[in-house]
Amino acid sequence: MSHAAAVESWLAYSRPLLPIQNPLWAFVHNNILLQWEDRPFRRAVREAAALYRARPYESERFFRRQLRRGRVERATLGEVLLARWPAERERPRDAEEAVVRFLAEPDLGDDVPPERLVPGPSAEHLLRYSVRDRPLQDWLVPIIASYLDQGLAPWPNPFASEGLWAFFVASVESTPTFGFEWAPELKARLRRHRERGLGLEELIHEEVRSVASADDAASYVLQTLFVLKGWSGMVWKLESEPQVAPAEVPHLELKEWLAVMLVSMHALDEALRRDHPHHRAPVYSRNTIGLGRLERWQEAYERSFGAQLLATLERDLARPLPRREIAAQALLCMDDREESMRRVLEGPGYDIETYGVVGFFNFDMNFHALGAGRASRQCPPVVEPSRTIRELPVDEGGQDWARSRTADKLGASLALALYLQSRTLVRGFFVSLLAGLLSFLPLVFKLLLPSRVHVWRRRLQWMVLPRPATRIEIDAAGGYSPEEQAQIVRSILRTGGLVRDFRSLVAVVGHGSTTNNNPLRQAYGCGACSGNPGKPNARSYALLANRPAVRARLRELGIEIPDATLFVPFFHDTTLDEIELLDRALVPPERLEEVLALAERLQRAAKVNAAERCLRLLPRQAPRSPEAAYEHVQDRGHDLAQPRPEYGHNRVAACIVGRRSCTLRSFLDRRSFLVSYDPTIDPDGSVLRDAVLGTVPVAVNIAMDYYFSRVDNDGFGASSKLPLNVVSLLGVITGSKSDLRIGLARQQIELHEPMRILVLMEAPAERIRALVEGHGRLKRLVHGEWMRLGKIDPESGAIELWSEGEFRPWRAVWPEAPILRDAELAPVFDRHRDHVVGVAGGRA
Repeated sequence: MSHAAAVESWLAYSRPLLPIQNPLWAFVHNNILLQWEDRPFRRAVREAAALYRARPYESERFFRRQLRRGRVERATLGEVLLARWPAERERPRDAEEAVVRFLAEPDLGDDVPPERLVPGPSAEHLLRYSVRDRPLQDWLVPIIASYLDQGLAPWPNPFASEGLWAFFVASVESTPTFGFEWAPELKARLRRHRERGLGLEELIHEEVRSVASADDAASYVLQTLFVLKGWSGMVWKLESEPQVAPAEVPHLELKEWLAVMLVSMHALDEALRRDHPHHRAPVYSRNTIGLGRLERWQEAYERSFGAQLLATLERDLARPLPRREIAAQALLCMDDREESMRRVLEGPGYDIETYGVVGFFNFDMNFHALGAGRASRQCPPVVEPSRTIRELPVDEGGQDWARSRTADKLGASLALALYLQSRTLVRGFFVSLLAGLLSFLPLVFKLLLPSRVHVWRRRLQWMVLPRPATRIEIDAAGGYSPEEQAQIVRSILRTGGLVRDFRSLVAVVGHGSTTNNNPLRQAYGCGACSGNPGKPNARSYALLANRPAVRARLRELGIEIPDATLFVPFFHDTTLDEIELLDRALVPPERLEEVLALAERLQRAAKVNAAERCLRLLPRQAPRSPEAAYEHVQDRGHDLAQPRPEYGHNRVAACIVGRRSCTLRSFLDRRSFLVSYDPTIDPDGSVLRDAVLGTVPVAVNIAMDYYFSRVDNDGFGASSKLPLNVVSLLGVITGSKSDLRIGLARQQIELHEPMRILVLMEAPAERIRALVEGHGRLKRLVHGEWMRLGKIDPESGAIELWSEGEFRPWRAVWPEAPILRDAELAPVFDRHRDHVVGVAGGRA
């Protein structure tokens, strides 16, 4: 095999396993180990733990604390231990004895072999990561950050067309040796390669084979890239998908980055061997030692939650449905943050029937907002946008539009000039001084009165530069055809089960999040809209659903929407708990009062929702009224110094696909995605397929992102927000020189309970089985135990769990599960018995 072919084979092995990195503007929730889903969960996390240098489970200390507090049930732990009791140990008489012995014998259950860092003798050539991490980062991070820069630097990259390797060589040659202890080894190594006239592939081949055998070479390359895994993932992302870059990507190849890392690492190793001749790497990854015990703990932890959830649903399904008057209907996202909002809306005094649908409302589009520099992706990561829809001013020649456009250009030019001038040697001092003096008082007010300053600023903007009225251009070339428009409206109504008994008003509610000074704000947005606000989707759906031509086609397809029914778009800000009426100008004048009354009802519900959220945001000093809670979340969202504007998907652990009657009587404490699906109107399973494939993969991605970021926030996550800095307009690093961070920040996951998600579907067993077996990723998720699967019988309400390849009655699978009394609240839904240790109320 030629050197080029060998290098390509090593890279082909590594590329699929690199972390999935997106620039900040395009952040989406992903299963951090998405590339490992072709393996069973337990095996995948063991292998990944060695590469990521991270724990795949919480610590035993954490689990023992959960056992003492009752979050892990002793009976559940005992059943798990009995099912996986080591064959070489004397079997206990019962579950309680199994628990006692497990707690008393630290090596019991330690039957999972640890992972090798690099198979074979090549491990002997690696120095400990802790010794070389810092000097390697100090050298390489400024190089890769400068080369990939998307606009922070004042000068253009002179090597953009020549490549990263040329930039690296020039950097080595121009770097002084003073203060750079291993510069002689680096310069000498590079000089030797150049004198021999080695090409890039030959250089990589020689560097790899100097420390690794032919059998170990691919693994060694992968492990090399994982030394700076975040940057490696970003390099591969920008090489394979340059269109996701905020600006323009310079010439970039992963093999050049590999060459840079190999030469730098081996030069540093040379220097370290000189100073630390006996300091060698361990053969085994310490993060994969003792995983057998932690696997059992994790199983008991998840099973304790699942048993209480199913016990709650089982009891409540046997109770009669409450009688209620329905005044209006609402389509909301299936997001777990809307679960509490839906509970309020369906209660007395609101009387709104709700449906949980995909938050992108089935628009596979990019959306180019008026005045935006680029289009935003408004569909899930698993859906490829097929077109770009634009927002246009209603009156393109109007005075408001001309003034707004001129002001935008002047504002952007002024901001850029201040940014660049503040970083010059002489002018920067005076510009920074003047800007600092002018911004001092506004900054003080913004810190003391964040929400009020926001309101004042917004009013001033509207007075000076009113934003023009806009419309969504959905019919033009590149938009949706009349047939596609009807099919989009039908798909949401049919999947959600709203095909009859339409009320006079149907609210179409998109959602998003407002945060200040937050580079990770995309993680708080609508997951189905790739982290972006769902405003354009809600506006587009209501626009289409109100069209006579669309309704006429729907009538032909079997859905009769009365002429009196009006679809009205709203936006729910899940941080501020603020409801915004969208496209008010499109509301018929005679219906405006009715629509405003609905908007007021939604806003009242949002304030009650804010009060429920504050029970965890401020557990020791929760506001005493919905109004006070609303004021608090308003301040929280606009506060520059607030690292926890909201808690996002913290504590989510389930996804229930079925009619609202399955969950209407249950308090689920914002812990479940709720997907509306009516099995009675689905004779062939096609509706179930649409309901599941558009939601469950998103739910799994979110749950896994939170899971891994929680179990080891340094290895799989972004660590604390406080020292994070934006770099190259691509991502965040800790301090000034670190690996590009992946996953979620510590303040985003503090209250989360790390578990694989439990998915329940209200459908016949054979229909679910056909869906799982017929879809590649779903099959891998179920059979690989990346998620748990259960079913609710549409006729009897009986609940079954997927176990050993078939559905079985859930109490036969989990015999230790509790039986709840009528008024009893399961501990996992009781905020007074929260067991996750985290900071809820402070800023730091």
